[in-house]
Amino acid sequence: MAKNIIGTITPSQELGMGDSPYATGLLIIILLASPLFVFTLSHNTINEELRSRTIRFVATKTSRENIILGKFLGTLLFWIVCLTAAVLLITLFSKSFYVSELTQSIIFVAYFIGLTIMLSTVISKTGITSFLGMALSIVITALGLWSIGSDNILLKLYSYITPYFFYSQDNEIYTYLVLIFPIIFLGISLITIRKKDL
Repeated sequence: MAKNIIGTITPSQELGMGDSPYATGLLIIILLASPLFVFTLSHNTINEELRSRTIRFVATKTSRENIILGKFLGTLLFWIVCLTAAVLLITLFSKSFYVSELTQSIIFVAYFIGLTIMLSTVISKTGITSFLGMALSIVITALGLWSIGSDNILLKLYSYITPYFFYSQDNEIYTYLVLIFPIIFLGISLITIRKKDL
């Protein structure tokens, strides 16, 4: 960890957020609010198409795997545009572009997009995914942040399946390990959609 002139480490540096108040503000908002936004906007990505049977029209033109991957990439592209716009607005004030913070933010949001698509594929009722998504966004965030500073063994084990543990590490490389989780979530979604009757 880098030390500032006085020789102490600021809380934003401890969480790997750097020295910029602009980047720190953006990352705090993303860490706290993006799970709720992702779950709220995307909770019915797959199951609404299954319920209304509109997926049948698409499934005749392409494979089920392409549908899942297309939904993931489309949702991810939406969030990439939103996050890039936020970083560009910050650039106007800070006079520097935060590539690393943008990349970390996209990876963080990809975790929740993958989880949302998995829930939407596994659970067929949109009302349940809506409620479960909002509840999970609060629980994952609260327990994920709590597990960072806790010595409880159960919370420590839980922290390894949330992105918050990886984002609290000193080395920035740990944040890229979070990419494993969306791949796992998409794999579960692909296995589930193959077994579903369209």
